[in-house]
Amino acid sequence: MPRSVRPRTERLRTEALLVRRVPFGEADLLVGLFTEQGGLLSATARGARRSTKRFPALEPMHLLRVTLEIRPGAELAQLTEAGIERPRLRLAGDLGRLEVAGRALRWVREIAPPHTAERAAWHELNQLLDRLDEVSPAPPQALLAETGLRLLTAFGWGLELAQCVRCGRACDATQSARVDPARGGLVCRACGGGPLLLRPEPRERLLAAMLGGTPIPDEDVPIALDLVEGALTAHASGG
Repeated sequence: MPRSVRPRTERLRTEALLVRRVPFGEADLLVGLFTEQGGLLSATARGARRSTKRFPALEPMHLLRVTLEIRPGAELAQLTEAGIERPRLRLAGDLGRLEVAGRALRWVREIAPPHTAERAAWHELNQLLDRLDEVSPAPPQALLAETGLRLLTAFGWGLELAQCVRCGRACDATQSARVDPARGGLVCRACGGGPLLLRPEPRERLLAAMLGGTPIPDEDVPIALDLVEGALTAHASGG
């Protein structure tokens, strides 16, 4: 009888962000990693709660360099090494910045497709973490709102704020508009409208922010975060 051939294990060395960490057994960890090369990956880290040599700093917020063993068809990879590629000490030591960073990591953990490289989203998330690590960052909530809008675009779910997503009718730039983030953007009255009211000036500023390079003023942050959360929740639930 011919011997069965074991699937060949792939070794992946890549930069990564820790987005989930759960104790498992007496000394192991189950981890979720958002990686530059492989997207969202789940892995076991055997002995991670005992070993300080292979896993000296398996913590969120810092940019990590990891080595993973991936067997075709297996649900979990095996994390064999992890070290800090770029520490973010100011971010890790500030509760307000940590809360903002944690929210962004949660967004990616919940919506990123597994085993799929998402380079644009990877760039946006690391840019946010780097800016939060600066000595005097812009207001953290504003940075989060800007990143959230661009993450939607990076994942292919960018909000349409110029015309109705149902009928395609353009919205006059001087008019307020109804927005339904779960449906992807503006919904005109004839098509049923949306739960959120977006006035002309904030709509123009949010459009500019989605294109990058334009900060969101403080007064626009709540509506921007409502739009992001609504869209991400809908997509995460399959809506």
